Amino acid sequence: MLNFQTSKLLEANRLLISDIDHTLLGDRIALKELIDYLQSSEIAFGVATGRSIESAKQILEEWEVPFPDLWITSVGSEIHYGEATQVDNDWGEHIHDQWQPELVCEAIAKLSGIKLQSAEGQRTHKISYLVDPTKSPSISEIQSHLRQHQLQVQAIYSHQEFLDILPLRASKGNAVSYCANKWNFSMEKILVAGDSGNDEQMLTSGANAVVVGNYSSELEKLRGRDQIYFANDKYAQGILEAIAHYKF
Repeated sequence: MLNFQTSKLLEANRLLISDIDHTLLGDRIALKELIDYLQSSEIAFGVATGRSIESAKQILEEWEVPFPDLWITSVGSEIHYGEATQVDNDWGEHIHDQWQPELVCEAIAKLSGIKLQSAEGQRTHKISYLVDPTKSPSISEIQSHLRQHQLQVQAIYSHQEFLDILPLRASKGNAVSYCANKWNFSMEKILVAGDSGNDEQMLTSGANAVVVGNYSSELEKLRGRDQIYFANDKYAQGILEAIAHYKF
């Protein structure tokens, strides 16, 4: 039984979910303004990050960010709740379908320019690599290669450097949709914020979305899409700009 004594998820009428690095964090003054706003509002707060839950907790403590109500970590392959970071085991069971990590590693090992990250970067439902784009295949070629090996997975590329392989059902976007359904938030009552390629599925999930001003060029293709606002301001100030834009 999950306990949400300190969480707003059960009573809030809106939900803000932000990537951590280069989105939520980067400008301490704007971050403080955003935190003050959230604490005085009825908005529940979540993060969606490529970091592990342990790493996410550590960096938020360093930046003096109160622990969120919702943690979507390891690029959407794990979900936790509240200060106690209680795990959502239902999500883990849901995404485990057809997950074959050993076969993924064997298939990726056949490609050049792709190196497995250290053990601390690996999770039960996430295999992470470093990519040399001058030597590696393109992301579409990598995805085709995995399909040829009949692997039902997501290949997520970000910052022209990082490659994450996830179960087909796992991603930040799918995790947002799952949490919206589980906690009874309509997508128009959710605002998501990101800056890089591993945020793309979250930004295109149907929620109100903001790309902060310091975004990675791989998100430029989303410009002009419905419900995706490109902020002029950077980091948390870009999120505050989007809150005003959406009248959130």
